[in-house]
Amino acid sequence: MISHDETKFEVVPISNKNSSEKNESVIFVEQFVKCVCDFSSQYGSNSSISYTAYNITGNPSKFPDYGDFPQAFVMRTYGQWWNKAPSRLEDYMIQNNDNIVSQDYIDVEYYQEVYPIRISIYETYNPGSVVGIWVYNPCGQWFQLWNGPPQFVPHRPRIFSPPLKTCHFKTKIVRLEFNHNLLDYYTELDAVLLIGTSELIMPRNHMYHQNLSNLLRDLSCNGHNSDDIYNLTPDYLKANQDLTNLKKMFHKYCILYNSKIIDNISKGKLVSTLGQHCHSVPPIEEAFHSLQEFLQEEFPKLIKEMHLSTPSPLCRISLPNEKNLLSTLNNIDSQPCGSFSTLPDETVLKILKNLDLKTLCRLCRVNRHFSNIARDALLYTSLNLKPYWHCLNSHALKCLIPRCQYLQRIDLSWCGNYNMISDVDLVNFIRSCGGLLTHLRLNCCHSVNDKVILEISKICKNLKELCLRKCMDITNDGFSKLEKLQCLERLELYGTIIETSILCSILRRNTQMRHLNLAGMHDRINVDEVAIELGNFCLQLESVDFWKAQTLTPHGVRALARCIHLREVDFGWCGGMGAPGDSLRALLSSCHYLEKVFLAALRGLTDRDLEPLLLCQHLKQLDLLGARSLTPDMCYRFLLWCPKLEMIDLSFCEGITDAKIQEWRQKYPHISFKRCFQANGTDLL
Repeated sequence: MISHDETKFEVVPISNKNSSEKNESVIFVEQFVKCVCDFSSQYGSNSSISYTAYNITGNPSKFPDYGDFPQAFVMRTYGQWWNKAPSRLEDYMIQNNDNIVSQDYIDVEYYQEVYPIRISIYETYNPGSVVGIWVYNPCGQWFQLWNGPPQFVPHRPRIFSPPLKTCHFKTKIVRLEFNHNLLDYYTELDAVLLIGTSELIMPRNHMYHQNLSNLLRDLSCNGHNSDDIYNLTPDYLKANQDLTNLKKMFHKYCILYNSKIIDNISKGKLVSTLGQHCHSVPPIEEAFHSLQEFLQEEFPKLIKEMHLSTPSPLCRISLPNEKNLLSTLNNIDSQPCGSFSTLPDETVLKILKNLDLKTLCRLCRVNRHFSNIARDALLYTSLNLKPYWHCLNSHALKCLIPRCQYLQRIDLSWCGNYNMISDVDLVNFIRSCGGLLTHLRLNCCHSVNDKVILEISKICKNLKELCLRKCMDITNDGFSKLEKLQCLERLELYGTIIETSILCSILRRNTQMRHLNLAGMHDRINVDEVAIELGNFCLQLESVDFWKAQTLTPHGVRALARCIHLREVDFGWCGGMGAPGDSLRALLSSCHYLEKVFLAALRGLTDRDLEPLLLCQHLKQLDLLGARSLTPDMCYRFLLWCPKLEMIDLSFCEGITDAKIQEWRQKYPHISFKRCFQANGTDLL
């Protein structure tokens, strides 16, 4: 196995007229992860090493074994179950999203900066959720090396090594993005290997379009296997055989560009030298595609609905290609049957409201008329900036301020990290545009600190939703300022460090609270006290996430029984509950609207504890992982008495056999039965 630090292939002499007349050499470097810089979620907790992001560092520890292992990196969710739950978040400005939405990420750092050639992801359980690979350059910019849809993959381990774009800079920071929608259960990653060179190398043959991945495909030991659509690399010991082949015949296939030469070439000339094309989209191209779609499909419907007597020339515009869009739009006023400028503003704004933010910005370059329309503040009442995390910087945020005077909802999750946006930038933005805000999402936004929270508490008096997942730079001084807010209906504090007394004070002032997320708190707050406050003041509560809160006891569970409108509870891994007894019965007996009940790893659960849940006719998701005393009879009653049940997790339920699970799967195909698999057969609990 490759060493943890790095392994260098032998130096291969080549002749390179582009760098010098003398022989040059190239070094191939293989590295596993040195450390984890950031991540959006993990199944493990900071008090343990099981299932944490840290486990992705170093050499593979389990590959090529397949199964559920605590030594792997596991994220919080899988499948679409969380998107169907009552606590789900609705996207703002969904047209900003790509076809595949990234739901999780992890940033890792390596020992040495290299030009990336290959990134190999060791997936040991339920592979197929990786949808994006990014690298970070020394100038503070992100570059996407690969993206693709999630995959349905057989239940086997694999080394996933997708073809990468050519990268013209050295890097040692990599981000992986994930979409879990197709996963049958939690995905697990063992390691991530980065293979690169100390000097930039490119294919000699132009048929490979300056892409080394295309050349390596042809140099693979067995040739390109079009049948291996899952990239399962069955002979994993030869996974990098193509690199060995390249090493042997390097002078025949590649050209080396010496770093000293590259450093002396301007960026524009370097791109030209390498024969690359600019990756930026022409200013009008996306505007053309989006506008054409709406003119051909939505606009005629709108005209019909409004009963306009004389249709606008826009209704019959035919746009053969984006090159004539500018002239077409500029000449609309000269059309004999009408003028674009005579359309009511409401009509124009309804059309443009369907465009994504990037297209709106590019429409401003068409002409002055379109520029004025595309900057109208009514188009910017809801903003989803999360898809632009990689390019949203201080300048971009400042440019949005004049357009966001009526802003009501904004998602800045994942944005601003690595000093792309400062706390001062966020404060200025909130001060200028936050007066009407009702929904604010700042998940995994590390620029958020006490200064930002202070500004939110002063400006955003109407705030109903505040999401601060993994905002670790907020201290209790900052959180205490949130006591000024009185309209909160959703508060998400996953992975933060708020104190019990401050949280309770916030809850007392926000009696309309409907969704509270305190997942991953472990023992940092007294959840029993929080539950008592909820039972006393927040009687409209619909969902509560106490996952892995060790300080929740039967006393707190009983206090929640007063929140009779609960639709979702997650008490998974709440070890302080022990044998819940009558407290859980009291809760389940009072809350007849429950749709999602997660009770993972509560080993003391009995059939008697769960009996009241049979009366919950709305129950859709039930997690009983690790309920050792659970009997098949009780499970069967759930299948019979809960007509809306869609998913039940029976992993590590010792009283339920695999044969019984298979029988139920055949008899109830509309229900998804979850059953964890471990190759070594050990019990996690």
